Amino acid sequence: MVDAHPPLLKPKRLQPGDCVAVVSPSFGAVGLFPHRLELGLAQMKNLGFQVRVMPNAHGVRGAVSGTPQQRVDDLHHAFRDPQIKAIIAAIGGDHSNQLLPLLDFDLIRANPKIFMGYSDITVLNVAIHRKTGLVTFNGPAFITDFAEYPAMFGYARESFNRTLCAAQIPGQVLPSPEWTEEFLDWGAQKDLERPRNLQPSPGWTWLKPGVAEGWCIGGCIESMDHLRGTPYWPDFSGAILFLETSEEKPSPQRVNSLLMDYENMGVLSQISGLLFGRPMLYTELEKQQLREVILERTQAYQFPIVTDMDFGHTAPQFVLPIGCRARLDSDQQRLEILEPAVTD
Repeated sequence: MVDAHPPLLKPKRLQPGDCVAVVSPSFGAVGLFPHRLELGLAQMKNLGFQVRVMPNAHGVRGAVSGTPQQRVDDLHHAFRDPQIKAIIAAIGGDHSNQLLPLLDFDLIRANPKIFMGYSDITVLNVAIHRKTGLVTFNGPAFITDFAEYPAMFGYARESFNRTLCAAQIPGQVLPSPEWTEEFLDWGAQKDLERPRNLQPSPGWTWLKPGVAEGWCIGGCIESMDHLRGTPYWPDFSGAILFLETSEEKPSPQRVNSLLMDYENMGVLSQISGLLFGRPMLYTELEKQQLREVILERTQAYQFPIVTDMDFGHTAPQFVLPIGCRARLDSDQQRLEILEPAVTD
């Protein structure tokens, strides 16, 4: 029987010269878009790290990179290898849930290290934390964020350095002054022709007032759905829940339905605060409809809510450490991470 909240287990920080592993737990983007891999490798070298692309990460097998066993073998190998200090997912997808029955949580608990990704990697981030207590990280992926052309966005790089490379309290998270959702066709290598267009950010939307402290849990709302009714579904008691929508653009009406499920399951009565990432590909009208949906579904609760935040499928994004405590203050319009996410 796993405790509702296993003791918090923090990985060691990344240091210059450390080796970072790239895994493909779901979609085979590494094999399909090798130029993106090269961009990511160059960025990691500039940041001062070595990179090891795991043996099956290059694979392409339909909608995934390999068989579930091949994909989990890469994860186990990366956690087991003492030379590897961090594991970063290449990209998301929709099939990380195939790895859950095969994961050796005892191995992961015995070899705690940084594990990071977003989108479908939510499934692994939350399941690993739920079963082991390990702080996992909702943040930049290798083929998307680290492979940004011509270089990783400074906002994402600074958050990565502050959260993963120093055993210090990350402190206040500031909004990015600009953002993008533009996609330049990777297959045609349009992404090598110019940087993506950025637009000024109006900042975050403080939707509901209040002050709250709690531990961070969440990820892509569609991917969280894969965990419902499983042993990997978290206990949300006292949590600051963070959610975001994927590039598949679930409608505000669909999000309404999903949040109603959270209400029916008792999740909304357990959490202390709610963060919502900036939705990708929504019109301004749809963004407003989403805010109205969130207010409608949470009208019975008093916790603070912030929307249009810089995490998830728009870029750049900041890192959210799952399991670490954070504080929301609507009067000061302030989000801060209250404890180090890594150790020396």
